[in-house]
Amino acid sequence: MDETVAEYIRRTVLRIPRSETSKMLTSWGFLSETQLQSLKIHHLKEKISEAVVELCEENQATIKDAAQLDLICK
Repeated sequence: MDETVAEYIRRTVLRIPRSETSKMLTSWGFLSETQLQSLKIHHLKEKISEAVVELCEENQATIKDAAQLDLICK
């Protein structure tokens, strides 16, 4: 995954209110249910964003996937 895509996803996740993180990521539909459950939503947002980026790297996210998350979060 391109560094630009990783940074885009990281910044988008950081913009999501903590109380809505699970809902937004579920709505996005890019991560599997198992991957979503592995996220520790109660951690600092920086840690959550890093974990989401790692999962996106595993799934080979593209700029299009990152843009879809951004649209959901607006």
